[in-house]
Amino acid sequence: MVVYKLRSAWHEIARLYNEISQDHGATLSMGFILLTLNEEEGTPVTKIAPRMGMEPNSLSRVLNSMEQDGLVFRKRDSEDKRKVFICMTEHGVKMREIAIKAVFRLNNAIVKSLSEPQLKAFFEVMDQIPLAIESVKERMKEE
Repeated sequence: MVVYKLRSAWHEIARLYNEISQDHGATLSMGFILLTLNEEEGTPVTKIAPRMGMEPNSLSRVLNSMEQDGLVFRKRDSEDKRKVFICMTEHGVKMREIAIKAVFRLNNAIVKSLSEPQLKAFFEVMDQIPLAIESVKERMKEE
């Protein structure tokens, strides 16, 4: 089944990234959050959960841990005090570099193992998955 292969592949990827994260005292979620943050200005906290596909409560727990670990800090917008930005500390920037290296290391290994036609076919298939998901959602509404 296609879904089983996708899940299995993601599970292997997550396991690899978790091993790398644990070696640096972090988690997979922390690494991906660091990758979504704007390094110069920070990122509004309200934009992070949708980018990550996380529930706000889960995100809040991870951000609290990241703040305690000295990876990020919260900064209120000077004009709109309701807006909160998540910014990286110096330590967070270093950890982000580790995450970037890990992502590119795996990406490069995958790309090297595929021919150009295989890579093209992979992206064509992956582009169809969101369309298939939307189709299933539409059919579910009709039922």
